[in-house]
Order: sequence, then structure tokens, then C-alpha cells
Amino acid sequence: MFGKIKVVLILLLAQAVSGKTEQPQMTFLTNLIQRIHKEKPIQTLLMLQHHQDKDCSIQDWNPDGIPILRVNELIEIDLRMHFNHMSAALVCLEEPSHMSLLLDALAKSFDHLRYVRIILWTQGNPAEEFLKQISDKAEEHKFLRMIVLGLHQSVETMHRLKPFPSPRFERIETVSFIKESVFARPTLNFQGKTATLLKNLNIPFTIKNAPTVDFPITQIEDMQIIEFALKYNLTLSRAQKMDSNVPDPYVDIELNPHFVSKSDLLQRVESVNAFTLSSLMVVVPCGKERSIAKVYRKLDLRTWLLYILSVYATFVVAETVIMVATHRISGRSYRLTNLNPCVNMRAFRAILGLPFPIGPRLTVSLRLLFLAMILFGMIFSTFFSCKLSSLLTKLPLQPQVESFEQLRTSGLTVIGLSTIQSFIENEIDEEFTRRYLSNVKYLDPLKYADALIAGNTSLAFIVVRDSWKGFERFQQIIGRKIFCESKNLSIIQNLPKMYKMQKGSIYKWHLTKFFMTFFESGIPSYWKSTFHYNIRERLNVTIPRNLKPDFVPLSLHHLKWLGWVLGCGYGLATVVFLVEVYMGNRKRKVESKVPAPPGSSEIDAV
Repeated sequence: MFGKIKVVLILLLAQAVSGKTEQPQMTFLTNLIQRIHKEKPIQTLLMLQHHQDKDCSIQDWNPDGIPILRVNELIEIDLRMHFNHMSAALVCLEEPSHMSLLLDALAKSFDHLRYVRIILWTQGNPAEEFLKQISDKAEEHKFLRMIVLGLHQSVETMHRLKPFPSPRFERIETVSFIKESVFARPTLNFQGKTATLLKNLNIPFTIKNAPTVDFPITQIEDMQIIEFALKYNLTLSRAQKMDSNVPDPYVDIELNPHFVSKSDLLQRVESVNAFTLSSLMVVVPCGKERSIAKVYRKLDLRTWLLYILSVYATFVVAETVIMVATHRISGRSYRLTNLNPCVNMRAFRAILGLPFPIGPRLTVSLRLLFLAMILFGMIFSTFFSCKLSSLLTKLPLQPQVESFEQLRTSGLTVIGLSTIQSFIENEIDEEFTRRYLSNVKYLDPLKYADALIAGNTSLAFIVVRDSWKGFERFQQIIGRKIFCESKNLSIIQNLPKMYKMQKGSIYKWHLTKFFMTFFESGIPSYWKSTFHYNIRERLNVTIPRNLKPDFVPLSLHHLKWLGWVLGCGYGLATVVFLVEVYMGNRKRKVESKVPAPPGSSEIDAV
């Protein structure tokens, strides 16, 4: 009996000693968690351990006032989706070999949340090689806030992650008296960290950037990346990749911002900058004033000439028939010359609305015919003069395309950038593209820019609205407004343009805040206002300024066509005169050979 009591006392004493040795560790962890919670509230604490670690020293630890989720690496849980983002992680590392597997599971649970607070609880003092392995894993998953706690013979050690320029751990000497924040605060100094950028290899020219950074860029928007690197001490390096459509895990930022697809918009909504909202639209040739020659073509002079000739022939035939019938009825002889139908001055004067003399002996039928000719001439000349005067007073504009239906029927070839071809084919309604954008030809950026500057009015172009503003300024500088915007030719509106970055990129949040501040300053707007200088310099083109004013007064050179009309009239009159001389000589020869019968009267038809 005494032996049993002795055994019980020994067990109670061992438990008491064990409690005293474990209590300081739990107290230290509790105090540390409470301090972290005080700096920034922890609303969810994820406690992760390996499924084979049955004897983790903290598996039964419960802090006051903080909800805990206890999981192992086999349990999949999305904290970012189902729990508050103000969370932290406590990872129990009993075996160093479990480190990689547990950190992979942790990254998956937090969906690569960069600023999650992570505490690694290890037994013993972690070796430098083990810390190096942890830092490599932190760089892989882009963890920025991590501490490693080591417990060895009731002595606590703490190592804090320094993420920049490359992840490494520094030891905190006075663990119990930490004066600064437990975790390193999110820094705005990358301390020379290297960021790999992928430039657009389809554009063979570059835009000059800051002289202190030797990095070529291809678009005005990319200058923001240069300014970001200068401000936050970031080193830029270029990646050489031939296929820019295939994601590269080693590229941090792909230059040339692109439209975000609707499927990706919900996932990237936190990084959307309202200043980067843009639209995709079609610009078409502007409506322009018609020249004098086009005005005459608008009058359709050929149709008018056919009307005049038909009316002239009708008048001549009617007058001839009436005169022949009158002479037949009166019993008088008559004779018509060959030139009478060709040159009937009364018919010409009537058609032109001019007065013409009539003889006192004309019959009533001829007078009625001349009255009809006068009425027709008055109406015809008045209508033609009004139409011509209205066209010459204000030259009408050739209307520009205002809708997709007009674009489809206009026959214009639509030119688009090859870089947005996949976006249009995947994001725009297939029925819409088949109906209205079937005549689209995609070109690489250089050929696209050449075609746009060439000013071919048989083409329309798919442009991004913010890029169009720069080209519109370019048209104002050179004084040639060739392409114009129409309100009803927008393909897609108010969609954000963003840079392609890796999932969970450490630069995403900093870039978003920087871009917002940068756009508010108005600097990007100034850059876009100088866009035309870069176009002229990089494409090596010389475009003469159009110094011709929009409105010019009439001068003598506008009336040159009258000289041609007068010359043609004089030439035609000369030809007719020569024909009349020839016909008169021939008539006299005939009359001299054939004497007229006595008592006959000869009447010439006028």
C-alpha cells in the first residue's frame, strides 16, 4: 500500500515539474500573440501542423479572445474566401523535413496572400541552413511577414524575415523586450530588389525614359513603371521571351497594359484603378467639304444634259411640224435647211429662261408653243439656279460613318492591332463581330502605326480611347484632321487596363497605390499630350503642316473653269460659222445652176 502511494506521489511530482517547464513556453507564446493582436487585430488564427505530428507542444494551446482553426496539410481551406482577411498563421514544425509541405499548404490556404502574418514554431535553435531553406520557400510563395520561434531548454529565440532585396532572416537578440513591431512593416523601399520585366517584342522602336534608368519602353504608360522603380528603389531587368502570349513564371511584370477580361475582373477588382478605365472603339474618316468638281458631279450634269437635249429636240420637232402644217394649209411653198434643227436659238433661249423675239405673223399654234417653251424655261432655269447656288454657297459635307450599320454598308476596311485580336475574339459577342466587324484586318504595331499616319480614307481603325487622344493631338499639330470619333462606334466601354503580373505579386498593391497618386498628379496626361513628338521621331516620318485655312474667300483661280467653258463655246461657234459658210457657198452654187420657176414664192423656215 505504501508503495502505491509512493508511485502516485512521484507521478504528481513529475506532472508538476513538467507543467512548470511548459508553462513559460505557453506564456511566452500567449504574450507574443496578444502583442501581435494589439498591433493589428487577429480575427482568425490558423494553426497548421503535419498530420503525423501527434505530440506538437502547442496543439492544445488556446489564446483568449481569438478564434482558432486547427488543420493539417491534408485539409484544404480557403481563408481568403470564407474568413476575414485580418488573419494570422501559426505553424508547428516538429520535423524540419515537414517545412516545405506545410508552407505549400499554407500558401494554398491563404491563396498567396502576401502580407499574412506567419509564425513558425520549432523545437530547438534553428540552424542557418534551415533558415535559408525557409527564406527560399518564402521567396517562392512571396511571404513578406514571417518570424521563426525556436525553443531550446526554456530559451526562446526569434528570427524575423527581411524580404528585400532578397529574403533572409535576422535574429532578434532581446526577445522579451522587443521595442519595434513584431513583424516587419510593409516597406516602401525595395532596397534594390530586381524585378524582371517583359517588353513587347512586336514593337521595334522605343521611347526615351529617365536618363538615370537605362531601360527601353514602348508605350507612354510604361513610363509609370520607370517612375515607380526610381521612387521605391527597384532594379529593372529585361526578360527575353519570344512568345508573349504564354505566361512566364519568372516574369514579374509584362509591359504594355492590356484590357482585363470579364472572367478575371472579379479576381483583380482590388487592384483596379479608376483612372485606367478605357474603351475600345472604331474611328472613321472624317466628313469633309466637297470641292467644286464634286459639287458639279453632285448635280449630275449628265442627267440634266439628257433632259435639256430631249426637251430641245421636242421643241424643235414641234415647231417644225407646226410650220410645215401651216404652210401646207396656206398653200405656200417651204424649204428647210439642215442647220435649222441643230441651231434653233428660240429653243435655246427658252430653255435657258432668256427672252426671244417673235414675229407678228405667227399663228396661234406657234404662239401657244412658244408660251409653253417660256414657262418650261422659267421653271427649269429657276430650279437649276437655286440648286447650283445652294451647293456653291455652302459646300455640303460628306457625312462620316456614325453607326455600326453604316460601317457595315460603307465598305471600309477596319484595321486592328494584332495585340488585341485575341481579346476581341474571346470577349466580344460572336454575333456582333460576325455582323459588324467581319471586314477586320489585324496588323502588327509598326504597320498599324504606318497605316494610321498615312491617312488612307478608305480605312477605319480600332483604337483604345486613351491612345486616340494622343493621336487626336497629333492631328491638331499637323493641321490635318483625317480620322474622327463617332459616339455610336464603341465596341466596349469602361474596362480597366492593367499590367500582367504573377499571382500574389509583391508589387501589385504598391503599384496600384502609386498609379492612383500618379494619375491624380496629371503627369500621365502631360505625357500623352507629347505623344506626337515620339511618333514623328521614332517612325522617322516628316509630315508637312497643312497651312491652308479652313475658310478662304473666292478668288480668280476659283473661276478658271469659266475660261474653259468660254473657250469651248468660242471654239464651237467657230466650227458652226465655218459650217454655215460652207453650206452658204454650196447653196449659191445650187441656185445658180437651177433657176427658180416663175411665180413661185420661196419661204425659208426660221
